[in-house]
Formats: sequence, C-alpha cells, structure tokens
Amino acid sequence: MKLGQPTQAISDYTKAIELNPKDAEAYYNRGLAYVKLGQLTQAISDYTRAIELNPKFAQAYSNRGVAYAFLGKPEEAKKDLLKVVELDPASKALVKRISDHFKLDLRVE
Repeated sequence: MKLGQPTQAISDYTKAIELNPKDAEAYYNRGLAYVKLGQLTQAISDYTRAIELNPKFAQAYSNRGVAYAFLGKPEEAKKDLLKVVELDPASKALVKRISDHFKLDLRVE
C-alpha cells in the first residue's frame, strides 16, 4: 500500500481481486487500507475473505480480532486472537498485549 494513499490502495487491490478473486493477500491488503480510513466493517469483511481463502493466515485473524475489539465485539476478538496463537505460538506475547490493551481477559498460556 502506498503510504498515505489508502483510497488509491483500495482501488488498486479491488482491481487485483477482480483479476484474481482467490488472492488472499489482496483481500488482506485491501483490509489494511480500509482500516486506515476507519472503515472497520469493510476491513473485517476483507479479512474474513482472506481467511476463507487461506485458513492459516494468522495476520488476517490478528487484524480481524483487533478490528472486532475496536467495534466493541470482545467475543469475536477473543476467538480470532486465540486462533492466532494456535497458528503461530510465537505470537503469544503480541496477543497478550492486544488482549490487555482492549481488556479482553484472554488467557494466553
């Protein structure tokens, strides 16, 4: 994504998705651009599609979990963050910091 140009990035990734609708990275990156614009619902939709295309996409789960937390949906956030730890055990410290920040009361062992 071009720094500071999320609207252009959304347009570019939308074109990439039209060319290859099975490109999980394009959905993920468009989701990042939506977040920059504060459009969390659209970002969640794109992260969800990225996960459908690549169920082991830990970053997509992580970012979707954070978006859910920002939207006040703690149960959805917890579910995604636990999945991140399952997919990438090395991410426990990061997930704990996210959980603590949003007061999700998530037990990460």
